[in-house]
Amino acid sequence: MRIDAIEEALQLRPFVPFRLILPSDRTVAVPHPEFVSISPNRKQVLVWNKRGGWSLIEPALVVELAFNGAKKQ
Repeated sequence: MRIDAIEEALQLRPFVPFRLILPSDRTVAVPHPEFVSISPNRKQVLVWNKRGGWSLIEPALVVELAFNGAKKQ
């Protein structure tokens, strides 16, 4: 997935929580834009969870974005 699609989802107003879907069907929830940091070279996305854990993801590995059951590719 292009990093632009993730950035667009983060900038929606009002914000709509979404999930990053990875090829292994693993999902990473994005409950709020403040839980996400995009690296300066735009090749990695860091997503924090509500318990303080985090996931480091390469945008190229994201298969789709899921908004409350609806998917955006």
